[in-house]
Amino acid sequence: MKPGNLDHPGDPPQPRRQDFAGYLTGSALWMAGINLQQFLITWMLVGMLAEPGTRVGVAQLLIALPGFALMLFGGSIGDRRDGRRLLIQMHLLAFLPPLVMVLFVSSAGLSYGLVIVFGIVIGALAGFSEPPRAALLNRVTYGHIQRTVVLTTAVSATIGLGGTWLGGRIDAFGLSWVLVCQAILFATGALAVAAIAPGLTRMQPAAHPGRTLADLRDGFRVLMQTPRVRDVIGLNFLSSIFNAGAWFVVYPFLVTRSYDGDAALLAVLTIVFFSGSIASNVGLLRFLPMARLGRLFLLMQITRVALFAILWAEPPLWLMVIATIGWGMNMGITSTTARIMVQSGAPEAHRARILSIFILGTVSAAPLGALILGAVIDLSGVRAGFLPGLLISIVIFVAGLMATRLWTDRDSSP
Repeated sequence: MKPGNLDHPGDPPQPRRQDFAGYLTGSALWMAGINLQQFLITWMLVGMLAEPGTRVGVAQLLIALPGFALMLFGGSIGDRRDGRRLLIQMHLLAFLPPLVMVLFVSSAGLSYGLVIVFGIVIGALAGFSEPPRAALLNRVTYGHIQRTVVLTTAVSATIGLGGTWLGGRIDAFGLSWVLVCQAILFATGALAVAAIAPGLTRMQPAAHPGRTLADLRDGFRVLMQTPRVRDVIGLNFLSSIFNAGAWFVVYPFLVTRSYDGDAALLAVLTIVFFSGSIASNVGLLRFLPMARLGRLFLLMQITRVALFAILWAEPPLWLMVIATIGWGMNMGITSTTARIMVQSGAPEAHRARILSIFILGTVSAAPLGALILGAVIDLSGVRAGFLPGLLISIVIFVAGLMATRLWTDRDSSP
């Protein structure tokens, strides 16, 4: 007999509170480890090795490439494999690279190539695991999907700030101890995911079991036949190139060069940024379910124009902090509304594959933007790095208004 509820034994098992709690805890600990990873990569390149903007952009792109390739395969496998087991395996595999990094740094010291290799390994694991993790959310939630997505994002981001705080203590604790803490975060997350009921996470067989490329083509076909989801993914990709790219490259150079900041200041400002993102998501909860998510997504593009204009002007530190909070709030609403529209609009049988395309577009845009904006910084200075994002935000708003139905469509997710 299949596991199910008592009234209908053949039905799929229903999620329990502890299933969602295990998922949420595992995601939060994973986020803390990944946030720490992102901070470490940035600071090792910019703060410790003092690499120029172009080399930082190249490193960010090289680090991200394997994750891009594995992400689509993760989406395909996530539609036909046990998501719980996959995530446990990814957590345990991610436990090892920080410890290996400790050994290399202790024996040979830090180098540009070592940072890239370390980033590639963790990035590949993160890329592969994100689509199954995102798709699993629909199976462990027992409430409205809009609220669940926002709650998961807010809680994971809040706990994830602990990883950024740890990164800011690198001068006090030392790189090796921070890496050991990262390994512990990944391992503890595996224990949390193990609390999810095994039967709840088994996926239905794909249309082409074992044929990954056929699965991927099928996922792209369904995506192109789902206009709202397709438009959101396309515009979000364009937005992320110069939004996330500016965050990963332009902002660290702004802090270190224009404000003479160290690792601690960069960590504090990173926490400020993500606190703004979390606050905006908590505020968004009060208005969900929301019928005009596409309209909100487009309006956020216009507010970013003003924020980038302030940062471009290199204002006093207090105003720069306010703009950083606003940028974080803008990013939080933009990314969350896009995620909700994709999560709720993607068909169940293709959800992991479509989410893998969405996540791939988001994470691939950041290093692409980093490469472009790193070259802009070297050629024209730090301030110039904000101008492409300012201009492209206007383009996205106009394109979304004129060429899509995001402004007028109503969300009908359950």
